[in-house]
Amino acid sequence: MGGLVGRRLEESGADVVRAHRGSGVDAVTGVGLADAIVGADVVVDCLNVTTSSGRKAIGFFAAAAGNVSRAVDAAGARLVCLSICNTADPAVNKRMGYYRGKAAQERVYRENLGDRATVVATTQWFELAATMLDRLSAGPIAMVPHMLTAPLAAVDGAAVIADTALGEAHQGKTLVTVRGPQRLDLADVGRVLRRQQGKRAPVAINFGGPALRDGRLIPDPADVVTETTLEQWLAF
Repeated sequence: MGGLVGRRLEESGADVVRAHRGSGVDAVTGVGLADAIVGADVVVDCLNVTTSSGRKAIGFFAAAAGNVSRAVDAAGARLVCLSICNTADPAVNKRMGYYRGKAAQERVYRENLGDRATVVATTQWFELAATMLDRLSAGPIAMVPHMLTAPLAAVDGAAVIADTALGEAHQGKTLVTVRGPQRLDLADVGRVLRRQQGKRAPVAINFGGPALRDGRLIPDPADVVTETTLEQWLAF
């Protein structure tokens, strides 16, 4: 997502500094962070960690948000952070360690930066179904979780984040919620993907508790409803 946001910002004429471990910046330890942020008007946090462990996710996101907060404050900048809709809801995050990590990240930014931090929380991306199919596969058998959501294309989410960072939209808001145009079960998205690939239909599994299947992943109302449908995304 960071790459998509960076390209969108550059296309809009912004000067972009990409800060990541490959460029010598480690948000978790704080190494190189202050130098990367100095002089910035706005910092966009698209940090990610691949884990299902609540302990690891909370440790990663809370530490990084604390370090980024201090650097942002020292630079006198604003912050825009990518997150997921309703991660702070205990019914949603109870069995989702990653979501508890994102909730901790939002909390740290809110406490440290107040109204200088804007969280752009999106529903799940279409791309998540493809990722799940890759991770939860063994030979010809693939699994995908039941998740009732309103998925969106990652590129549409990147556009909202970039527009928010540029100050062209959502000024003064500390939370911007984003959803796609259709209510869909992520398992159905996975089935369509596998059919398009000419592969066996995936096994749909219950995952993460009932709140992930009863619509609580979908903000109602959302600040932004993106336009790209599943059919259009598949045609990209």
